[in-house]
Amino acid sequence: MIGLKTLLQIQDLHTYFYLRKGISKVVNGLQLSVREGELLGVVGESGSGKTVTAMSVVNRVRMPGKVVKGKVIYQGQDLLKLSEEELRKYRGKEIGLIAANARGNLNPLVKVGNQIANVYLAHNKVNKKEAWEKAVEMLRMVGMNDALRRAEAYPHEMSGGMAQRVMIALALVNSPNLLIADDATNGLDVTVQSQIMDLILDIVNKQGASGILITHDLGVVAQCCSEIAIMYCGQIVEKGPVTAFFDEPKHPYSRNLLNSLPERRITQERIELKGSLSSPLSLPTGCVYQTRCPYVMDVCRKVEPSMLHVDDNYNVKCHLYQEKTENRGSANEKLA
Repeated sequence: MIGLKTLLQIQDLHTYFYLRKGISKVVNGLQLSVREGELLGVVGESGSGKTVTAMSVVNRVRMPGKVVKGKVIYQGQDLLKLSEEELRKYRGKEIGLIAANARGNLNPLVKVGNQIANVYLAHNKVNKKEAWEKAVEMLRMVGMNDALRRAEAYPHEMSGGMAQRVMIALALVNSPNLLIADDATNGLDVTVQSQIMDLILDIVNKQGASGILITHDLGVVAQCCSEIAIMYCGQIVEKGPVTAFFDEPKHPYSRNLLNSLPERRITQERIELKGSLSSPLSLPTGCVYQTRCPYVMDVCRKVEPSMLHVDDNYNVKCHLYQEKTENRGSANEKLA
């Protein structure tokens, strides 16, 4: 991966939701990058801000949410500075988004075939007949039985799994350079899950596209992704090559996630995560993981750790690695 050009760079991203009970800081200073041809897996608990991050990239955060700070640079262009009209040139063509909530993102008043065809028409010099044929073809590609009949259906006439396949077809119809898949296989049976993941990998590998795979499943990341980023309370706390992560995760939170998989367990006994995610309405001062970390130090309660480069293309946001050059061994011993 060394030498590959950066396709997407997210810098100091803050996305807040303005609620009656206060400001919910769902994404809080997030830093992340994706290189050309890379498939990045983003993993974290529910509520860690993964979906809001995906929506922030294409500036589609719904009210009362708002991107209040940061940059989302795609091929040198800060997407957050573009008008809605300018952004439409990127959404659906350059960047494809498979949203987590299929039913909530499909137009209930338009046939699903027309919705796919309209996205294709918007970015290609084709007629309506050709766009319709492309829509039917895409439904077949994502495993929809009787694709022609299904293209004539409305979203409410479909099961959750069918609606999810329509979302996937929408995201893939223009062969985007960057595909963001937010729980792309949600609601699908195991066989179709495998088909969809094969399709996503085919686009990334054959067309030289890049991808962000948002998931709860570390197994999927291990099989499909080249890089992994661990998300906690709206921040990336660890990022590096998948192989290095599974050999030796650095952040205490990452180690607990890995210990949840019996076949990948680092320690003899499973380490249970105590407590729950800090509320985005009242994040702690210092490290966001301090309330659950068994290795918490005084500095963790006072100072937010920096993202540190600890190895080849490997970064971790943890005070245990602050003196990474001199004390790398001692930090690993503490985590052992």
